[in-house]
Amino acid sequence: MNAPRRLWHNTHLVLDGNLKELERLTGEAARFCRQHGLGGEVEFDLTLALEELFTNTLRHGGCAGVPRAAEVHLTMLPDGVQLEYADRGTPFAPPSAPAPDLAAPPEERPIGGLGVHLIRQIMRDFEYHRSGGWNRTRMRRPIPAGEPKV
Repeated sequence: MNAPRRLWHNTHLVLDGNLKELERLTGEAARFCRQHGLGGEVEFDLTLALEELFTNTLRHGGCAGVPRAAEVHLTMLPDGVQLEYADRGTPFAPPSAPAPDLAAPPEERPIGGLGVHLIRQIMRDFEYHRSGGWNRTRMRRPIPAGEPKV
């Protein structure tokens, strides 16, 4: 007897190093969520993570203006969404970035680090490696049974 066939619609994007690509990136994340019946909270979390990773690639990774600066893969798993993000920027491992000092007054905190902190709060199972001049990060946004869907 054959196992039921799953028809997952995965998303793969190649992005140039231009902030105008954010519109396409967020649109594809929304489309992916609609195709899989995922609710607004999942879409918000994925969009937040993708926007933060991509803007960091441009602003801090040296990829502004670089063709094919980043790649994104979204894959539906039985227990969540796997997000694979790769960029050609300077080496940077989001899972090992220092946590911001949230107890310090905002005016005393150094600029940066809060977006990566937010990503680590919503995503799980981080993996990072550098290969062939690319930063490669894989993470999962869990979707617990009973979490609202569309």
